[in-house]
Amino acid sequence: MQYLELPRDLATGDFIKFVHERMLSEDGMKIRYTFSGSVYFERMKSLSLYSINRSEIKERVAQTGLTDVYNGCLV
Repeated sequence: MQYLELPRDLATGDFIKFVHERMLSEDGMKIRYTFSGSVYFERMKSLSLYSINRSEIKERVAQTGLTDVYNGCLV
């Protein structure tokens, strides 16, 4: 079975990898990781991953080749 890897170019992929890396640190388990109002929200803004513009998000997903990835069977 091949796993779906979400790239860091997308907020979801960056979030998964960022949280995993931070959880391995000494204080990682003490921090709340959410998309809004926490350390990750500031990271999204600094990396220009935060957007409410649907066409911008759609283009970013298309550039990663993941358009409609959830419309098919992944298993």
